Amino acid sequence: MDYFRRLWSDTRKVFATNTDLLVIAVIAALALSIGRYYHFPIPGVSPEWHQVIVKLFRGAVILALPLISVAVLRIPLRELGFGWGKPKTWLRDIGLLFVIMLPVVFIVSQQPAFKRVYPYFRIAHLGFGYFLLSLAVRLVYMFCWEFLFRGYLLFGFKRKTGATAAVAISTIPFVLMHFGKPAPEVYGSIVAGIALGIVALRGRSFIPCVILHFAVAATLDVASLLGSP
Repeated sequence: MDYFRRLWSDTRKVFATNTDLLVIAVIAALALSIGRYYHFPIPGVSPEWHQVIVKLFRGAVILALPLISVAVLRIPLRELGFGWGKPKTWLRDIGLLFVIMLPVVFIVSQQPAFKRVYPYFRIAHLGFGYFLLSLAVRLVYMFCWEFLFRGYLLFGFKRKTGATAAVAISTIPFVLMHFGKPAPEVYGSIVAGIALGIVALRGRSFIPCVILHFAVAATLDVASLLGSP
């Protein structure tokens, strides 16, 4: 019985200290898992459009579940990076990072491993209008994605753990979610996760991360499409 009393006591200590961080971690993991593994066949829908629907579903899940938990935990959205923050700071940050990424994007866009993956949405090959639609869907998904990693996780943990731990915690699942992409992109996501975390913290907003992430992704799509035979 003494063992069970100690077990219960230690468990209570875990849940009694910063319970909101445990909730944030569980909700983030649950949202990523649902979005990743719940694929639903839709009769009569082509593979190109099925990909779009699945991505929008994933985006809705990784946005809705954290927002529900935020309401329950009564965390003000401004504490999670909602809002423009300090645009004078983050505009220069993302401008510099985008310029640095441009030559990298154009080089990798010509590699066979990247040509097989990009443009990311297959509807982009159906015509110019569909390509623009694919970019719009990409932007929506990037907003949900960056809110989860650079808003919910990063700022959610920074409140209690400090900036360094928060960047580390938000970077790990960010990298794991790149598994299946070309290897250089997976390795690059480690640097990107840290850099985006710093941008968000400096700018006090996850919005610049949405803009930068989308700009790089859109440029890669364009470069890959232009480089296709």
